[in-house]
Order: sequence, then C-alpha cells, then structure tokens
Amino acid sequence: MPVSYSAITELPYTDADSTLDYGNEISQFIEVWRPSEPTHGNLVFIHGGCWLSDYDIKHARPFMSALSKLGYQVFGIEYRRVGNGGGWPTSYQDIRSAIQQILKEPNVTAPNTAILGHSAGGHLALLAAADEQLPNTFASIIGLAAISDIVKYSAGSNSCEVVTEQFMGGSFQARTEAYLAANPVEQHFLNPVYLLHGTGDPIVDPKQSQALIRRAQSVYLQKEAGHFDWLHPNTPAFARVERLLKDVFNESN
Repeated sequence: MPVSYSAITELPYTDADSTLDYGNEISQFIEVWRPSEPTHGNLVFIHGGCWLSDYDIKHARPFMSALSKLGYQVFGIEYRRVGNGGGWPTSYQDIRSAIQQILKEPNVTAPNTAILGHSAGGHLALLAAADEQLPNTFASIIGLAAISDIVKYSAGSNSCEVVTEQFMGGSFQARTEAYLAANPVEQHFLNPVYLLHGTGDPIVDPKQSQALIRRAQSVYLQKEAGHFDWLHPNTPAFARVERLLKDVFNESN
C-alpha cells in the first residue's frame, strides 16, 4: 500500500545540526545534517509540496535525517513558495542562491555533491541541472516523482496540478515564454540526471519522468510505489534511492 503524506509527517527524526541563511527572507534558510561517521558525499535536497507555502520543509526532515545516518552530509533547502512571496521565477532563484551558498561550505564541491528533489522540488532540481549559473560537474541531479513537464502538468485537474497556474502567474496561453523557461523538458541538461518514479503515484503521473527517458542517465519505475514512498526510510523506494546514491558516488569518485 502506498505511503500517505500523514505517514511521512508522523515519522521520527533527528534535528538538523545547524542552519544556514542564504537571504533575508524568513523562508531563505538551509538545514544541515552532519553525519557522525565519515561522509560519503554531500546531498542537497529540495522538498516538494505543490510549490505551496502550506507545505514546508518539516515533512522532509525524516527523509533528510535518514540520509545523514547513511553517512551523507545533507543540506535541506527551504525557499519561498506560492503564498509567501514565491512563484516563478522567485522560487527557483532561491534554489540557485541556496546552492551557491552551499558550495561555499568547507569540503563541499560540485563533484562530491548530488542534488535531489521530490515532486515540485524535483521540478526545481531538474532546472538546476540545466542552469548555466551553476557548475556542470555535480555528481548527479536526482528527481524523485519529479514534475518534468510543467506544461502538461498545468493541464491536469488534481489538487497539485491545479496549483501550477498560481505558481506560474497565469496559464500557458497567457505566459508561454515563462512556461517554456520553467519547463525541464525544454532544457539542455549540463549535469547527469536520474529519475525515480512510482507506478502508483496519483499526484505526479509516471509519464512525467518517462518524458525524459532519452535524456536522463536512467529512469527507474518502482512498482506500486506512491508519491511519498521515496521519503519513507522503511520502503523499497527509499532502498532504491540508497542504492542509486552509492552508484553515483562510486562513479564520481
């Protein structure tokens, strides 16, 4: 049975070791988990939540805490979203600024860092993969149930799809150029991209990841996994993330 959002929010976690600010706004901060054992690499995580301010970084803390226990230094980005000053392009500009700040930290370089994003956060992570203002040498960019085609997503009717026009500031017809600039399927990726998606995801259709099958390093479909399985440490989906990270850092090191 797919993991529910409420199941994610009820998971225990270890608090972040520190917080970094990358701007003056209340949502411009980064939570940092430092592993007790030697680090295998650095992970930057961008949480999802339909780009809405109603869904903040809190629900992703168990996931990030679990990753740190695997030996990774984890940087969780909070950013402005629809309802607290975000939207396009502000939300992505926050992500870029946060990544640039993280790269100034000791022992953090693009080659020993992977960027992960879930859902709407996956959309933003994929944009980072094509950003000429960021390095093109990251270990990987990983999308978990990522929104890869924002134009097609905006045409849907579920509770997250209908938020797309709020995020973009209008319809595709009214803001065509903005949609194309914000659409991962329209970008030229400068970093290796990996996509993981559950076949039972009712929020972001697996076809969103399959749309990039010719351009990603790999697209993996987890049978029967739902939208939130990736964030739950006790699922086959999380185990798949763990295996991918091991492969990625073996390749990059």
